[in-house]
Order: sequence, then structure tokens, then C-alpha cells
Amino acid sequence: MADKRKGSMSSPSAKRPRISYDDGEDSSQPCEQPRQNIVYGQRGAFPGLDDGGDELFYGPADDGLEYLRMVRSEANALPTLFVARTQTSVAQDSSSSQQNDSEPFTTTKTSKPIGFFERESAYVAPVGKNKNQDAHSPSRIEALYPSAQISYYNLLRHRFVLLRSTLRCSPPAEAIRALDDLHPISLPHNAGSAHKEWRRLLLAVDPQMVQVACMDMESVLEVLEILARMMSDVVRSEDTERIRRIGAWAWALLGKCREVGQLATEEVGVIRNLGKRAATILRKVQETESYFAEEEAEDDGLKDSTTSEDQVTEERSTEPSEPAEAKETTKAQDSNVPDAPEEPSELEAAKERLRAQLQSIDEPAAAPDSFDEDALVQQTRALLDMVITVVGEFYGQRDLLESREVWV
Repeated sequence: MADKRKGSMSSPSAKRPRISYDDGEDSSQPCEQPRQNIVYGQRGAFPGLDDGGDELFYGPADDGLEYLRMVRSEANALPTLFVARTQTSVAQDSSSSQQNDSEPFTTTKTSKPIGFFERESAYVAPVGKNKNQDAHSPSRIEALYPSAQISYYNLLRHRFVLLRSTLRCSPPAEAIRALDDLHPISLPHNAGSAHKEWRRLLLAVDPQMVQVACMDMESVLEVLEILARMMSDVVRSEDTERIRRIGAWAWALLGKCREVGQLATEEVGVIRNLGKRAATILRKVQETESYFAEEEAEDDGLKDSTTSEDQVTEERSTEPSEPAEAKETTKAQDSNVPDAPEEPSELEAAKERLRAQLQSIDEPAAAPDSFDEDALVQQTRALLDMVITVVGEFYGQRDLLESREVWV
């Protein structure tokens, strides 16, 4: 029974073959592969472009593939390496006929052209331009200042680098908790009351290193904008303490800013605006001082002319204008008149004593005024010069450095 079942079972049928409708084509035809460029090693994305071989095709293009073939032909016609030609001129001496043929000729390069526009789309800079010829190069700018001023700027740069590295460190938690309400560490953008409070604090409170180190970049830029708007009013107020405090805030906030390569365009614009304000104020201060110097020179000239006129008048009064007989008659009349009491001499003596007392009272009061005026001028110039130097040296605004004052 088992043998019958084994014999009756048939093997499974094979898979039905696929019906092919393309009688003339071979299904095993390989696909075309793009060729690899010999020079650049690139493999083309369109295999059909390699059918033409090295033959150049300049059009007209009937379809997209022919257009690509025409572009490739133009690219193949270009040289592999572009080299600019250097124009040379042979400098021959008057005795060149006596030189041996083995001696090489000396060639001198012609003057290099200045920058020019190529096809009204690109500007080509002059070749091999010397950095010393740049108007804003450090060597050209430092050549304008004396050695003492250059030493001061070097020290200022070193101090600012040290300030930057210090403010980048994280302050301890105890120092952060010790900050009071007079030393906030943030300034929201649209908070009007916070902006008013910061205006008051900039004039009344000195900055702290821990406070500035905890501030974020957005708050630093907001405070710098407020400081730039206040700088002109603070200088006009002629308050030495306020000018010193504004300078301390500007120094600390600029040290907290990131490097110029890490700042956005708008952030650099805020810092540049601060430097431009300082340069403008310094120029106005110089104009005011030159105006008062001219006024003093004119006053001195008027005093000299008045003094010379008085001397001429005195010389004329000393000349004899009356005849001798009249003088004798006058002397005789004066001898008959009794002597008057010496009241004018006593009056003059009293006037002299009063003048001496007034001078002794005024002199102590005049000394502090002159000292305050000198301190005011020093603080103002130190503030403006520091802001211009830091913004120009560390934040890429080197054109502002030309507005600094040269020490005499």
C-alpha cells in the first residue's frame, strides 16, 4: 500500500517561463557606463555625452543633451591651468654691446596696475599691494604718534586682553549671591522701566567684575546702546565723576563682548556706533578748544594794542604844553594856598588793604577750580581715546583710529 502511494506521487512542475515580446533583443544587454575624466578624475552624470569622443561641438543645440555636449566642448577647449603673464622690459645699458653673450640680461618689472573692474561684475585688486601703503595699516597709523603714545596703546591692549580673559571665567557662586539690586545682570529688550533703571545706574554705580561676567551678550549690547546715547550728555555736563564712571562701564562692557569673528553684523554695528559717537565728541571738543584759543589770542592782541595806546598817551602828557610864565604864576598861586589834609593818601592805603584782603580770599577758591578743570579734561580725553582705541583695534573698525588725538 505504501509502495503504491510512493509511485503515484509525481514531482512538482517547473516554473513557467516568461513570455518575451522582443524577439530581436537580447535581455542580457549591459547598460552604458559614463567615462571618467582623465585630468580631473570626475565621472560624468550623463553617459550619452561621451559618444562624440574628442570631437568639439559648437551647436546649434536641438535638445538638452546637445546643449550639454556643446558646453562640455567649450570647457574642453579651455586650458587646464590659467597663468597670468608678467610684462617685462629688457633694460639695456649703453655698454651692452661690449658685454659677453654668456652674461644674462637684467629684466625689470613694469609698474603694477591699480585695481580695475572686469566685465562690470567683479573688482580685481592690485597685485602685490604693500601693506604699508594701506591707510589703515598698523604701521602707517603708529607712525603718526610719538613713542610715548605708542607705549601707552601697547599697554592698553595688554590690559584689555587681560580683562577679556578674566571676564570669560565663571565667578564663584558666593560672589554671585552677594550681588545686590544696584548691580543687575540682565536687561530685557522691550522693558522700558528696566532701561530707565539702567540709565540711572550707569551714572550712579560703578560696575563690578562679577556683575559683568554674569551678563549675557544681548544684555551687554543693550547697555552699550544706552551708554552710546548718554555719552554726549555726560561730557557736556562737565561732571568728572560721571565721566569716569561711564568710562569704567564702557571698558567693562567692551571686554565682555565676544571677538569680532563671533559677532553678527548687527552686533558689530552696535559697537561701531559707540566708537563713532566717541570720535564725533572728540572732534567737537577739539573744535571748541581751538575756538577758545583763538578768542584768547584776539583778547591778548587787543590788550597789547590798548597798552601801546596808553603808553603813547602818557608820553604826550609828559611833554611841556604851557609856557614858562604860566607855570611860574601857577606855582605862586599854589604856594599861597594852605596845605590840604592828607585824606587821599589814607584813602589809597585803605584801598590797598582791601585789595590785599580780597586777593587772599579769592586765591584759595581759584585753585580747586583750576584743578577740577584739568581733571575734567583728562577724564574726557581718556574716555574718548580708550573707546576709539578698543573699538578700532579689537573689533575691526580701524578707520576710526585716525580720529584719535596725537600727543604733543
